[in-house]
Amino acid sequence: MINTIKKMRKMATSENVLNFTAVIKKIKDAEILKEIIGLDNNKFKSYEKLERIGYKLAVKKAKTPEELEKCAVTVEENYCGNDDPDEWAEQIRIKAYGIEWYLSKFFNSPQYEEFVMFTNAEEIKNPFECFLK
Repeated sequence: MINTIKKMRKMATSENVLNFTAVIKKIKDAEILKEIIGLDNNKFKSYEKLERIGYKLAVKKAKTPEELEKCAVTVEENYCGNDDPDEWAEQIRIKAYGIEWYLSKFFNSPQYEEFVMFTNAEEIKNPFECFLK
C-alpha cells in the first residue's frame, strides 16, 4: 500500500492520479463482490483508503480551476466511501473558485429563492395561529 501511495505522489499531474485512482476503484469494487459472496476479504478497507488518498493527492496536484473541477466531478460520480461525496466536491470547488463564488451560487440558487418566498408568504405570518383559537 505504501508503494502505491509513493507511486501516486511521484505522478506529474492530477489527471494521472485520477486515472490511477479509477483503477484502484475497479479493484475495490471487485473486493466488494468478494465480500458479498462471503469470501475472506481483508483487502477492501486498504483499497478504500487508497482510493480516498488518491483523490486527495489529485486535488493537491491540481494547479488550475479546470483540474480542480475535474477532481470535484470525479469525486461526485465515483466516490462511495464514508465521506459525503457532494460535500467533498463542494469543498474542492470552493478551493477552485473561492468562497465568494460559492456564496453567490448559493444565494442565487432557485432553492434559496423558494425558501425566501416561503418565509415571506402571507399565510405563514403566525404558524401557531390555529392553536391560538
